[in-house]
Amino acid sequence: MSDSKDVFLKQLVKQYGKTIAVNGINLDIPAGSYCCLVGPSGCGKTSTLRMISGHEEVTEGSISIGDQEINNVPPAKRGTAMMFQDYALFPHLNCLDNVAFSMKMKGMTKNERYNSARKYLELVHMETFERRFPAQLSGGQEQRVALARALVSRPNVLLLDEPLSALDPFLRIKMRAELKRFQRELGISFIHVTHSQQEALALADFVVVMNEETSNKLEHLKKCLMLRLINLLPSLSEATM
Repeated sequence: MSDSKDVFLKQLVKQYGKTIAVNGINLDIPAGSYCCLVGPSGCGKTSTLRMISGHEEVTEGSISIGDQEINNVPPAKRGTAMMFQDYALFPHLNCLDNVAFSMKMKGMTKNERYNSARKYLELVHMETFERRFPAQLSGGQEQRVALARALVSRPNVLLLDEPLSALDPFLRIKMRAELKRFQRELGISFIHVTHSQQEALALADFVVVMNEETSNKLEHLKKCLMLRLINLLPSLSEATM
């Protein structure tokens, strides 16, 4: 697939009127890694993701992918793709046409775009559902089609805005494993926003905690939780004796 590239956020700020949503983030995300941004509502997770995708303008600071600053680069030319929380599938298009839609807008021939769309539907194990419409799919199936549609553009970085939040607990656990498998097979960077620390730890190579302080302090969650686990080991051992 596409070559993965490092993502760099430097003193990134997003302000809505007088409200500062993101205040001075510095973050380096290595190429080919699975990064989760985790934190409560209002801490700036989704605003950060949308600035990377180009769906929100940067107030101050810079975003770079590889050696290119992308602050003023249109979303379609950034080498990113975004998978939205509600999947945003077109209800009047079947699965094949949903995945092929962006290629149609680029002027690709019908055979070219359908061949490519089928390849990605096969990747997410939805090739036998290509003629079904979104209303005929389960939540997990809709997510797979949305993922195929995001990946068909061959991005360097895939951005995921709480992609598991609408699923039931059993399916959520199953889809976690699927997302991690896709990321490893494709070798590109995934940046995933979630409220769930459990979800973040299950998926990510590293986790960034964003809190609601004005500094938007970043912490490495795995290290914090590992220290807590080590401290708990003596009491857990005693409890099982």
